[in-house]
Amino acid sequence: MTEENIKKSWRNLLTPFIIGVVVFIVSILFHRLGSKRPTPQTISLFGCVFGIVFMVFPGIKMIKFKKYLKDLNNK
Repeated sequence: MTEENIKKSWRNLLTPFIIGVVVFIVSILFHRLGSKRPTPQTISLFGCVFGIVFMVFPGIKMIKFKKYLKDLNNK
């Protein structure tokens, strides 16, 4: 892999991870500071789940990619 391909791959993995972190933090703040009626609570719950999903799956791919690069450098 070239240096440019590695940077592009990291950018493609970091973008959804950062979006997930932002959505998760905003939904937690919305839950803590927002209305306690059922509709905002449901939106906050879905936001938290969406944020966690967008953090976990790219996070796993980032770990696998890091191991792949480490193995590639060792060969």
